Amino acid sequence: MDKLRKELSALKVDTILDVATRDGGFAKEMLLGLGGCRKAVALDITDKMFEKGREKCAGLPVEFVVGDACAMDFPDDSFDIVAVANSLHHIPDLEALFREMRRVVKPDGLLIISEMYNDGQPKASLTHWILHDLDCDMHTLDGIYHHPTYSKSQILWMVKNAGFSVDKTLCDLVDDPKVLAKLRERVAAVPENLKKYAGRPEQAAMAAKAAWLQEEYDANGVTSAEQLVIFARK
Repeated sequence: MDKLRKELSALKVDTILDVATRDGGFAKEMLLGLGGCRKAVALDITDKMFEKGREKCAGLPVEFVVGDACAMDFPDDSFDIVAVANSLHHIPDLEALFREMRRVVKPDGLLIISEMYNDGQPKASLTHWILHDLDCDMHTLDGIYHHPTYSKSQILWMVKNAGFSVDKTLCDLVDDPKVLAKLRERVAAVPENLKKYAGRPEQAAMAAKAAWLQEEYDANGVTSAEQLVIFARK
């Protein structure tokens, strides 16, 4: 995410918090952009991806912590930056999430949001967005909370409604070859994955979405979906 790193390179901060971190990928992005930062805390509700995260962040000052982003144990005003990436649509209680992020970031500290948006994805990025939307359908049928992604205006409203002041927005994407290879694998696996839902009332709509996915993939290939990146102040 070159644009994100360029913005971060101008900042001088001591501590950062990445909530809903999974394998620490966004914590790593921030540290590489900042250049100098004493400590990053990577928080997630489960530690199932922490082993991979420690490998990914080897040599960087990242501490992985299990905790609920909607009810964090950190004191008020603890971090210079609090961030959340590609996770808003995985969290049911967004009001609690934003309230907690505002509580633990320092006065005049930064909130950074990086979230796939659902309006206006360009060409090959649209392929990823359709794939993700199909994942939402399948996960919902499996009883897993996975909300479809939000529009740019919805994401901005969440930030402003939580009492933050927006400094800057930009659109960026991940161009890691490993990520792109994984996306191609996921597209190829869709027909087999849909067989699980044969006979379900929702199957026809999902099959139509899968056909749209394949059409876009054949025409434009696939790259990571663009992220709306928001820098906002407490």
